[in-house]
Amino acid sequence: MKFEIGDATDTALCIVLKHEFLRCDDSFNDFAESAKIMIMQGENRRISYKTYNAYARFIHHLYEFMLGAIARDRNDTAQLSAEMADKYIGSHTQRNLTNRREAILNGTAPVWENHISYYPEKIPATFATEFRQFRNWASAHVNYKRSDLSLTDFYEKNHIYLGLLYFDVKSWWGRLGSEFPDLNEITSFSVLIKEGSGEPLEQPADLR
Repeated sequence: MKFEIGDATDTALCIVLKHEFLRCDDSFNDFAESAKIMIMQGENRRISYKTYNAYARFIHHLYEFMLGAIARDRNDTAQLSAEMADKYIGSHTQRNLTNRREAILNGTAPVWENHISYYPEKIPATFATEFRQFRNWASAHVNYKRSDLSLTDFYEKNHIYLGLLYFDVKSWWGRLGSEFPDLNEITSFSVLIKEGSGEPLEQPADLR
């Protein structure tokens, strides 16, 4: 569906984008905490499971945010083909990488920035496709390929580029005011019985 910046559809899309980034941010923080435990206390199946799940959620929510951001750039909510999604995400990631390198080279990067040698000149040709595939197979869909899919290899090869996307998005969509943002029905969700809502519902056993 076509829309204009500032109209009702755009406003609703911005609310959903804020929500999706917050979910991405939560997942990244969960991953960082779990990875810290893995590093400090050693590996075992349980911590690998938890760290895998957190990173898979991070991939999922970052990818979904990118699709929503592309829709806003295009002023169109129509679903993109996999080929077009790869093209958009690859182009945006390369732009972030180039900007980061240029800031280091011209001396405008912050003092905590990595050395220029940390950043290659080009993203891998397969990055955007692998990002989409891992979003699908590691998190979004129950697919038999997941059992043999090495998230470890993906992390080692591509985490630098996910980091570029994540921190770029965080610089705007991660801003929070003094109060948590109003996300309409998302932040109005409640399991409490409302007065005048009809017959009270039995409280689920696991919430008692």
